[in-house]
Amino acid sequence: MNSDDMLDEASEESFWRKFVRHKWLRKGILSGFIVASVLCGTSDIRADEKSKPRDLKEASYPELGLTTSGINLGYWHKRTGLRLSQYYLNRTRNKMMLNLGYKLSDNEKTQQSINLLAGRSVGSDPVTDYDYAYLGIAYGLNFSILGYRGFFFELGMAKVLQDNLGNLADDPFVPCANIGYIYRFTPKEK
Repeated sequence: MNSDDMLDEASEESFWRKFVRHKWLRKGILSGFIVASVLCGTSDIRADEKSKPRDLKEASYPELGLTTSGINLGYWHKRTGLRLSQYYLNRTRNKMMLNLGYKLSDNEKTQQSINLLAGRSVGSDPVTDYDYAYLGIAYGLNFSILGYRGFFFELGMAKVLQDNLGNLADDPFVPCANIGYIYRFTPKEK
């Protein structure tokens, strides 16, 4: 193998492999994510019992929002939830995702969940076009900022099940990230 062959192989290395190789970037994202979830989950702890937010883990309610995955429509029944996300711009730019979630914690200001997700993505980025189906797992956080609730962040990894263009052959796993606004129509206090 000569040096030209090695350069060709290096230039063909996928974007995600290059991304995963940067340990400082992965550690920075993970550290920021952990700090944000801890701060959002514990920011309402007070000595006064009346100021404690209501526990909603066993509550049932719908949710509606707009994120980077498109329009989101979901329903939580006690600790489990189902959410459908979709956008369609044209045949070459669309996405559909189905989440099956389990609540880790839930109160009026913050909800944390683990989600099993399945979907299909069609589109392009500056590096390549893509068209693939996937199945994965993600951590979801719905939180409030400055008294406004509904901000949503989800991060996880997914296994590529079907690659219709063949350009993800070297990437068996792809990262999944979703950010936006999902309003939870929580039940009113009795």
